[in-house]
Parts: sequence; C-alpha cells; structure tokens
Amino acid sequence: MSQFTERLVLTALAEVGVKEVGTSNRGPRVDEYQRATWLEEKDWGPWCAAFVCWVVRGAMRLEGVKETAGFKRPQTAGAFDFENWSHKQDRTTQTAKPAGISIRRGDLVIFSFSHIGIATGPPDGKGIFPTVEGNTNAGGSRTGGMVCEGKRSVRELRSRIRFMI
Repeated sequence: MSQFTERLVLTALAEVGVKEVGTSNRGPRVDEYQRATWLEEKDWGPWCAAFVCWVVRGAMRLEGVKETAGFKRPQTAGAFDFENWSHKQDRTTQTAKPAGISIRRGDLVIFSFSHIGIATGPPDGKGIFPTVEGNTNAGGSRTGGMVCEGKRSVRELRSRIRFMI
C-alpha cells in the first residue's frame, strides 16, 4: 500500500460519525463534501460520491499529490461515473470491472446499487470486506445520512478503482 492510499483511508476514517442534518443531504460537514464535486449547490443530493471526492482531495493535499495533464482528482457526484473518471486518467488509477475478490485497503469500491465507498481491508474467506462510506448507516443503506464503517460482500460490487500513486 502506498502512503497516498493509507492517507486516503485515514482521512475517510477520521470522518466516521459525521451526520447530515435531518434527511436533507445537507449539514456543515456534508456541505463541505458536496463542494468537492462540480455540482452547483442547487443540485446537491445524495452524497456518497461527494464524500469520496472530498477524501481524495484531502489525501492529495496532505500527501502533496498534484494534478497533472493525465491525472485530475475526481469531482463527480455519481457513484457509477467514477468508472468514467478513472478511465480518463493516466496510469495513476486502475479499474477492475468486475472487481472479484481483488479488493485492497484504499480501493474505491463501487456497488451495483449506485453507491461508493472506500475499502479499509481485503475480503475474508467469505468475500466480506470492511469499508468506510458516506451517506450510509449501520444497516448499510445507500441514503443513511452519515459516515460509517461497514462490511460489504464482494457480491455487491460493480467495480473497484485502485490508485497507483
């Protein structure tokens, strides 16, 4: 694991417990996540992807990773759109679809139910792996309103994106 991907995980884990206000997709910290996307405030909505954009931006700043002609940080608000973003990057990202059991700590994991999170470890023998996700809850909802650690099955995966920096 690179220093960048470890920073990515630690940045995400430090946000566990952040909640939106009511069921608004808003709140002081959630608004910060939303600002990490290219959406205008009037268009803000579900924020799992915004959370991941915010985490990547923060990890880049903390580790001194700069955007280049071939690598731009994600700013999408769509979980599935992360695949498009990754395919436009140079060799700084690697996308696997389907992901299978090739999950590592620090991978961005895109779920088939239009949700995204960050793997905090590899799958166990039953295909269950730990995550940290925005806009979820202890039950694993994709609109749960908080940042939580969770467990997911590789059967729920659509794809995974690995940073190669």
